[in-house]
Amino acid sequence: MPERRGCRRRGGSGGSGTNRRMIKPPPNPFPASNTSGLASGTQLHRVHDRQFSANAFNPGLGRRSRFAPLELPSGKIPTQYAATSFECAVHETIFHDIPFDEPDKTVGTDSIKPLNHAVVRLKRALVLVPLFTPDLARWNITRQDLIDTTAFYYPITGQWALAIHQSRPDADGLVWTSKRCDPDLSFLFFGNRVADGDIQVIESRSIWSDANEMADVRGFAERSHIDLVL
Repeated sequence: MPERRGCRRRGGSGGSGTNRRMIKPPPNPFPASNTSGLASGTQLHRVHDRQFSANAFNPGLGRRSRFAPLELPSGKIPTQYAATSFECAVHETIFHDIPFDEPDKTVGTDSIKPLNHAVVRLKRALVLVPLFTPDLARWNITRQDLIDTTAFYYPITGQWALAIHQSRPDADGLVWTSKRCDPDLSFLFFGNRVADGDIQVIESRSIWSDANEMADVRGFAERSHIDLVL
């Protein structure tokens, strides 16, 4: 898949808001889903804590995100997020919690210091369930029900990801258009179906310590009128 560069800024709030829409849990039994492929050799970008390898899966630690952690009675399913561009990966990690409608958008540089930017390459083809608008329409839902929600709904969006995982034993993960950096793509890989060895690390470097990496991050921040503060 060719890398998509240059995200567009989406409107709307990233905050919790006061007028919450009703987001429904996934149906049971879960309906049929569409399939998308990701070719072997595809290069992706990750922003990750440097104490972990660039191709390591999160075993279910840390704060809840849109589609993780995924938990079965037997235990948590490891997960890994990736993106088609560095800009998208930054928006979905470093800038993730900044409300779109916040007049004074800031990010503390201390949050950047532990992070690396990694470029990885798939060593095998992956089978993904797409969460694009036409695919969501098959389930009678929209992006506002699954992708564009605030963190308040993560317990429900996580239920959808788990339902997809359970209904599609052939699926290696999910793909969708980034909420914060369209038209770039975001991915979630299931660690009980994709191994660390399926993902080759091309490079992984400290963002804070690399002048070029930080120049890119400052450019991404300036584009969205985000201030990096010490």
